[in-house]
Amino acid sequence: MNLAILGFGTVGRGVYDMANALNWVKVSKILVREHERVMSNMVSSIDDIADDDKIDTVVECIGGVHPVYEYALKCIKKGKNFVTSNKMLVAEYGLELQKEAKKVNASFLFSAACGGAIPILHNVSIASKSDEILKCSGILNGTTNFIITKMMDENVSYEDALKDAQKRGFAEADPSSDVSGKDTLRKVILLSCISFKKMPNDGFCVEGIENFSSSVAKKIQEKNLDVKLMGFCGKTENGGIYAYVEPVVLKPSTLEAAIKSNINFACYEAKNSGTISLIGQGAGRYPSASNVLRDLSAVNDGVKNMMENDCVAVRADNDALQCAHPYIIIHNDKVEITDAMSVKKMHEHIKMLRRGESNIFFAQYRI
Repeated sequence: MNLAILGFGTVGRGVYDMANALNWVKVSKILVREHERVMSNMVSSIDDIADDDKIDTVVECIGGVHPVYEYALKCIKKGKNFVTSNKMLVAEYGLELQKEAKKVNASFLFSAACGGAIPILHNVSIASKSDEILKCSGILNGTTNFIITKMMDENVSYEDALKDAQKRGFAEADPSSDVSGKDTLRKVILLSCISFKKMPNDGFCVEGIENFSSSVAKKIQEKNLDVKLMGFCGKTENGGIYAYVEPVVLKPSTLEAAIKSNINFACYEAKNSGTISLIGQGAGRYPSASNVLRDLSAVNDGVKNMMENDCVAVRADNDALQCAHPYIIIHNDKVEITDAMSVKKMHEHIKMLRRGESNIFFAQYRI
């Protein structure tokens, strides 16, 4: 395999190191900015890679959507296999890139876009071909899990927990994508498109941890409970899918409660195999790079895609029976447990309450 790497940051360097240790991969070129060219095989123009007929596979580790989408399209149209760790790219343009790859009989794989080292997308892709996936869920963002763990286990403030996460490299300088739940949502979108052949593009319900405070943590601790930020997707009774992200309050004895620090947890339930759970590092140079190398191995074995070619964009139905449950609402030191209601109705209810005051915390109450 003759390989080019787009980007030489955390994941790109990890892919480079791991690929150089293998005898079936040769890293021919690395795309970087002009001022970052410090190695003889580094280039600053995507054309140097797209127009190189010797390169058969491209790994993208830049992140973001533009100009990465344009880079991906250019490389795929030249017949090159394309592997990416970029969840934003796949969530927004995955269906289009998959179609373009099919036209030229190229591979389009993205295992590292969800779960870091955890092969959840890889496993679900395989399982969906022989079993019916019913639902998926998980703690899919290491930054928020680290912050929650610090606040619950060490009684530190939200601000101090976030600063610690940034100091350790678990959180970006701008952590808004993580703490808002948007990062988890993008991973839910990818799980859905592989599991159900439906990529949700509208109708989402997303709640992060911006309203999780020390006083909220204390109230949850007083009830001898724990909290996690989780993403969910699954089939509905009418043939649609639900897809949402929200905090979950649960018993300390549950498997999810045992997931600490920046570790990720992902699971899926299939009709015949039951529930399968995976736990591991959710981010980092070599954990994420290991999933990229897993995809490169699959490309080497002739695997062309993770999404099925008949995958379609749909609106998420978060008003379905399958996503109804009680909630806990904590506001001004008052705790309310609601009756079971749909995710959509609860998120709409909270939105209305927040018109007067924003610092209201709510979570799925799984007791």
